[in-house]
Amino acid sequence: MSEKEKTAKETSKRKDDFQAEFEALPLDEKFSRLFKMEAVTIGETINYVVNNSGKVIDKAVEAINDLGRKAQAECSEKNASDENPKAERSKKEDKKADSEKN
Repeated sequence: MSEKEKTAKETSKRKDDFQAEFEALPLDEKFSRLFKMEAVTIGETINYVVNNSGKVIDKAVEAINDLGRKAQAECSEKNASDENPKAERSKKEDKKADSEKN
């Protein structure tokens, strides 16, 4: 018998034992146990949400920072390309003025 099959049988046995024990309880005790299980489940859910919301916020901040860096790089490239033609034009104008003087 494989390890998986053994684990499945043990899980099934525990589930059956738990179910039989639960069925034997009086109604008020069943409600009490169900409420306790629900309270634990809600607590675990809240912890999960709180822990993972921090990760989501971190990822959102990282994405915004990346977007800002890309925008800044594009602006820098555009400014550099805008300045280069102006610099070339002023050099051409200077040469033209010099040639006109001579």
